[in-house]
Amino acid sequence: MLHTFRDHLTTEQALAFANILPAVTRAIFVEDWHPSGLLPPAFPDRETLIREVKSVRRHHNLAPDSAIEDIAAALRRSSIDERELDRVLTGFPEGAAAFWRPEHVSARE
Repeated sequence: MLHTFRDHLTTEQALAFANILPAVTRAIFVEDWHPSGLLPPAFPDRETLIREVKSVRRHHNLAPDSAIEDIAAALRRSSIDERELDRVLTGFPEGAAAFWRPEHVSARE
């Protein structure tokens, strides 16, 4: 899920986002990252994002359809200062803030 989000950010944006993450989550976020310097693709609709999440490590990926909401809810509850998250997402591409927006967070919170 974190890699999917990262794939739609520039290198500068990804590094700014990584700076607000706790150490282990930051390590996962940058794992196997090879910035190209090219403009990243725009954030697609939610269904496409879910397919992208499920395509990571496809042969052993058990991500449910709610994976984005589940991880966003877990990070919001435990690890991320929401004011910092909102500050960092300001100026990010359209769709970045919606990825983390509370109304998209699972009702199972």
